[in-house]
Amino acid sequence: MMAMKDMTMVNEPQGTHPRPGVLWPTVIILGTVFLMGGVAGYLDAHRADGGDGPSGLVAGGLVLLAGTVVMWLYLRRFGAFWQGWSRRKRLYTASVAGSGLLGFVTAILLRSGQSDVTADPFFSNSALSPQIAIGLALLWGVGISIAIFIYQRTIDDHEQRAYLWAGLAGYYAFVIPAPMWWVLSRADLAPPVNAMLLFLLTVAANALVYMWLKFR
Repeated sequence: MMAMKDMTMVNEPQGTHPRPGVLWPTVIILGTVFLMGGVAGYLDAHRADGGDGPSGLVAGGLVLLAGTVVMWLYLRRFGAFWQGWSRRKRLYTASVAGSGLLGFVTAILLRSGQSDVTADPFFSNSALSPQIAIGLALLWGVGISIAIFIYQRTIDDHEQRAYLWAGLAGYYAFVIPAPMWWVLSRADLAPPVNAMLLFLLTVAANALVYMWLKFR
């Protein structure tokens, strides 16, 4: 009975209440991301040339806050629609949205905290300030742990199965290439091991298997 109840979480009837569209949330999210990157990059480059002004971290955070407010104002127009959702479905959506927001904040901090503002924030090994490094470590460790805890308490059996197999695929995507890359790099046959590339490979394998099992 519990499994049947959980299976209805994502597709439960919503009645005749107006529902939010896809266009405006997409515009708000993409607009916020582009503004965050543009404003942070401009201000950091300006400060690197000796100019005055707020840091890219502060400016990017303000843009993110503004985008969050705009999204909230848009979504609150459909209050009756959200009230029709079960508590489990609201928690599920919150965990997914929170993970996305965590990614945006991480990108801002990486971009603004590195010593070389022209380097790629995800694939560069340029030095980070100690404050940013500690903040990122805590943000990732605590934020992801909370999101996983909420997510695990809201998913149904079908999604749990997809999640477990996706995790195994991600594990294989790491344990196979990591030692190969490591030994080849020690013989100068490959570049130094890049932890972020291995991480992204793991995430990509996880996401592909998860989506295939969940939506096929």
